[in-house]
Amino acid sequence: MKLNKAQIVDAVREAGVVGAGGAGFPTHVKLQAEVSILIANGAECEPLLANDQALMVNATETLFEGLALAANAVGAARKTIAVKAKNRSVINHIKSRTGTQSAEIFELADYYPAGDEQEIVHEVTGATVAESGLPLDVGCVVQNIETLINIAQACDGKPVTHRVLTVVGEVGRPYVVKVPIGMSTREIIDQCGGLTCDHPVLYIGGPMMGTVQENLDQPITKTSSGIFVLPEDNFLIQKRSIPMRHILRQAQTACTNCMQCTDACPRYLLGHQLRPHKIMHAVTLGLSYQSDVIMEAFLCMFCGMCEFACPMWLSPRRVYAELRAELQSKDFEFQRSHKDYKDHPMRKYRRIPVERLIRRYELSSYAVKIPLEIRNLETAQVRIPTQQHLGAPAEPIVNAGDSLQLGQLIGEIPDGKLGARIHASIKGKVTYAGPDAVVIES
Repeated sequence: MKLNKAQIVDAVREAGVVGAGGAGFPTHVKLQAEVSILIANGAECEPLLANDQALMVNATETLFEGLALAANAVGAARKTIAVKAKNRSVINHIKSRTGTQSAEIFELADYYPAGDEQEIVHEVTGATVAESGLPLDVGCVVQNIETLINIAQACDGKPVTHRVLTVVGEVGRPYVVKVPIGMSTREIIDQCGGLTCDHPVLYIGGPMMGTVQENLDQPITKTSSGIFVLPEDNFLIQKRSIPMRHILRQAQTACTNCMQCTDACPRYLLGHQLRPHKIMHAVTLGLSYQSDVIMEAFLCMFCGMCEFACPMWLSPRRVYAELRAELQSKDFEFQRSHKDYKDHPMRKYRRIPVERLIRRYELSSYAVKIPLEIRNLETAQVRIPTQQHLGAPAEPIVNAGDSLQLGQLIGEIPDGKLGARIHASIKGKVTYAGPDAVVIES
């Protein structure tokens, strides 16, 4: 039976589907849009991760089902799967199975951050999303590969209980794994051969935009795309650990205002007025005199290309992050401009190849070929956070001592709030149910 828009949206809401690419926006809200183009993001934005490739190879038919359902929900006549051209075996696999699925393959160049949704929209359609805008503004919806697979499973009555992620870096056996949501990073690493360095630093996500996780017992969530382990003496770790006060002092004393950070900024190259060299100059002269530059903090995607390009190894990204947090705490909002955007004439020549980025950050030893087979891991205990998405935390509807089945609803969306449901990722008994998490033991 073919589902209509309302039925698809309801099924996705019931299943607790959120954007698996990192932001965690509730997908049932996103599917309420009406657009002409649906883009499946298979670009694998972060270096060294292989989730999207593994899913496109191992869950191809489910991906097509999710793509068709999502396109039906948003009314998109055009369906595109964006994949990096270097992943030729994946592209050939998809093409061999498209059949009558009427989905086109768009081949992306191997640069960072090709997986950014605004980059993909521009590459696929030629349109530029406005400053602080959304792909919806130019008639597009972008969905991550795993999100589309979760949409298909939701319409088959299966809630989101597991997450596919890449485990790479200082681990015994780098794998793409499928784990119950709430499983601890320590246990996942142990099942991937354990740590191979004495003083590990964990990134949840990838090396460029991932977040440092100090506690090995933190749980995996719906938006955890990878576990990336580095030794504490790695150059990337040392650079990221510089205190903010030192970064500001560096900006005041070492910035030459050379513009190399701005010349490499993906948003600037798309035509947005985001100028990292200006924020460093503003720090030097005094922020109170640069109000227009300060507000540009709302446009930063924190990809880290400004850090990569800076000959003095300064960090405009960290300055922008500090400023945005301050502005948001005081309820400032960015005022969109209504102008015609033209990408920079040197844009395609200033893209940074992923291989160059890997060498610069001393990550070459971790750039191993990861098998695209997805390994299923199991656990006897999960700690499922109530906050795994944009919006309000889910409200637990179970109590300590309750017995649960796999997939049973354990957290509901608060009335009138943006949010997503959460479900039991293993069969077992609730040992804790609080406002922060639900713990289940098998």
